[in-house]
Amino acid sequence: MPVRVFTEEEKKDIQKKMFEAGLSLIKQNGLTHTSVEKITDFAGIGKSTFYNFYTSKEDFVVDLIAYERNKALQLIKEKLNGRPKLTVEESKALIRMIIYSQDSIYQYLNEDDVQKLYPAMKKKGMIQSDLDSDVPAYLLSIFEGLKSDADPRIFLNYIRIMALAVSQKDALRQDVLDETLELMFEKLFSYLFKS
Repeated sequence: MPVRVFTEEEKKDIQKKMFEAGLSLIKQNGLTHTSVEKITDFAGIGKSTFYNFYTSKEDFVVDLIAYERNKALQLIKEKLNGRPKLTVEESKALIRMIIYSQDSIYQYLNEDDVQKLYPAMKKKGMIQSDLDSDVPAYLLSIFEGLKSDADPRIFLNYIRIMALAVSQKDALRQDVLDETLELMFEKLFSYLFKS
């Protein structure tokens, strides 16, 4: 059977459909229970089309992570609007948006998932430790009024802990979750920003 050749526009459209389907399914079922077949059914494409783009589910998920990361970086670029830094208030709003974002795939991946993705990440030059240091360091570099000793690793841990609290709220006391998160925001902001 001949291999279908897609135009660039068709490729972008198909990938967007796959990414939207994949993120939605991973949110619902987790990575382990999201199969290529479920992704293709949800996206309304054939399995062979999927394999025209990707060699495996892991290869696809690594591109999905990059896609979501690029969308977030584009949003940040728009917020900067040509300026080198966000104001303190804009920075705080961005942090809140990151915490409450339902599109952050990381909150739906467990440690086993990350280990399964590691070979595909390595192959594509996206090692987890690089992402762990590069993204928080970049964010801190665009925040105005930042304390000189703010550590990107501590910032990353705060972000992850708070995102986990939001995504796993069923395991927490929901009647005080908002107040708990607000206290964590205050602590993070006092750690990051000059008074």
